[in-house]
Amino acid sequence: MRASFFTDTGDGFAAGLDVRVKLLLCLTGSLAAIILTSPLSLGLLAAFTAALALGAARLTTVLKVCLFATFMLAFAFGFSALIGLAVPGLMRWNAFSLSVPFLRMLISINLLLMLALSTPVQVLFARLQSLRLPGWLHIPLSVAVRFVPTFIGDCSQIRDAARLRPGKGLTGLWRGLAVPLVFRTLYSADDLAMAAELKGISTTGLASDRKQWSRRDGLVLSLACCVLIAASLLQTYGPQLRPMSM
Repeated sequence: MRASFFTDTGDGFAAGLDVRVKLLLCLTGSLAAIILTSPLSLGLLAAFTAALALGAARLTTVLKVCLFATFMLAFAFGFSALIGLAVPGLMRWNAFSLSVPFLRMLISINLLLMLALSTPVQVLFARLQSLRLPGWLHIPLSVAVRFVPTFIGDCSQIRDAARLRPGKGLTGLWRGLAVPLVFRTLYSADDLAMAAELKGISTTGLASDRKQWSRRDGLVLSLACCVLIAASLLQTYGPQLRPMSM
């Protein structure tokens, strides 16, 4: 069980960042996504966080996340248009305003990918524990972060297995991808939860992150500050996109 919490990270750009820097980026980016309401400001943050995610994840993974957010946005556009046609006086909206929640979701997913795929969970757990957080908080956080690379690995295995047994139509898609993914996700979640419950992670033998901040850390933090300032200026002085009637 304890081995479930040990992960190997690559040698990408994000892997060389201090874990404290990545935690600070996640916290600041999440708060900024909640506070900012301008689609232009959120779009700038989404582009910056996508660049951070590319430092830890593959290009195909980041593109799949963007395609998923685009699909959900198009889905929302379609139903909003149907509601507007049925009840014209009910909705006043435009495409930019409707994209705000999806941009916030994209920012959060990019930050999570950057943290989960570039940070060994044993290092993250040791860092969170050093902050003297209660066990009911830092253990579930470690389990949640550890679930991300596990889920991506399960998707790759199910995809490879589905290629060996090609199905036909929606029935084959349901049997070959959807059902195995649900059961595999539940199994992985139960495995990680049991590992935490049996104290499979502990301070004994866990890797530590005691290195000093490098020039890379300072460069990323400086760039993040510039992006936040630019996003705030766009929020205050940028074009105001007012809702339009259907």
